[in-house]
Amino acid sequence: MPSAWFESGLSGRLWPIRLKPYADELLTSWLVRLSRAYGMEARRFSASISRHPAFWNRDLDKGIYTDVLEVLIHSTATPLAQVVDTTFWGYRGFPAWQLYSSGVSPWLLSIGLRYGQRHRPWLQYCPYCLDDDPDPYFRRQWRLTFVTVCVPHRCRLLDRCEACGASCNIHQVSSDAHAITCCYRCQFDARRARAPRLANTADRYRLMQFQTLLIEGLHRGRYCLSRTESVSMEEMLSVVRQLGRLLSSRKHAVALRAGLCGEMGEPYFEPSFPSPRGGAVEVLSIRDRFPLTLLLAWWLDDWPDQFVAICAMAKLTVAELMSSLSNPPDWYEEAVSQVAHGRFAGMKFASYDTVRSSIDTSRMQQAL
Repeated sequence: MPSAWFESGLSGRLWPIRLKPYADELLTSWLVRLSRAYGMEARRFSASISRHPAFWNRDLDKGIYTDVLEVLIHSTATPLAQVVDTTFWGYRGFPAWQLYSSGVSPWLLSIGLRYGQRHRPWLQYCPYCLDDDPDPYFRRQWRLTFVTVCVPHRCRLLDRCEACGASCNIHQVSSDAHAITCCYRCQFDARRARAPRLANTADRYRLMQFQTLLIEGLHRGRYCLSRTESVSMEEMLSVVRQLGRLLSSRKHAVALRAGLCGEMGEPYFEPSFPSPRGGAVEVLSIRDRFPLTLLLAWWLDDWPDQFVAICAMAKLTVAELMSSLSNPPDWYEEAVSQVAHGRFAGMKFASYDTVRSSIDTSRMQQAL
């Protein structure tokens, strides 16, 4: 049996079964597939390749645990770059220093470790992607906070078992389960789930475009802010997170969400944080992050006019727009200055359309 080969002393050499990671496969997904190839539980497999007593109590996908990466490189004969690309270190535009955070790492869904167990919905999935895979695997991008939809299948992602509501703890799936896609608790196959399809509207298209640009920015290190300007992806992420805070956890967030949802024609939503002290977007479920990202995509569209218009409509102050940003990017400061000192500052607008009409008129006058 494969497990017998593995445990007979081959763990220190080139392994007889050397599965390679698929395109955009998540490190934990690759580890679970390897363990299943040897007919072993993921915890038992990890104990054989690492001396760390709490292997799965760490967020391995960050890529900061070099002992695990080194074993995989040498034992599976997989190139360093390919192994690193299963982690968030592999993204050129990801703020790598934030991966070392002892708490919630920005932009990564939190594993919510408690008593040695992962309690939060830390991994999302598209059931149609999994069903299309000859050998199902979980994507790296499915752990990113701003990723809420599957663009190829035009559907929302799921982050729990459709049958019992359990988180996708793929490392706890039994080795005798017929696929990695089975729920560790009830054995329901995620490939049978049905994800909500996206409506064919401008707002949904804008969301897909926003998500696509962010993912491309992670690979290139630059984000296309407009047709003529690209900015550092790290700067872009800091701004998006700041606006996400304003929409979810600041004192005026309720009024801000209500106003934006009303203008967009979207139902109002109240984010459900796991604790009263919680305020990080990374702990929210897909149910809350989807409408939140819809609003963010609208807010950041057609930069900077859309941003200025929405800030003016919501009567946001410079202090609110700059809070928590220790080193705001120049391009963001310039847009905020338009909110503070532009001809629209202090005026009372009836609606977003009124603001945009005023801004568009101003732009036309300046062009003449």
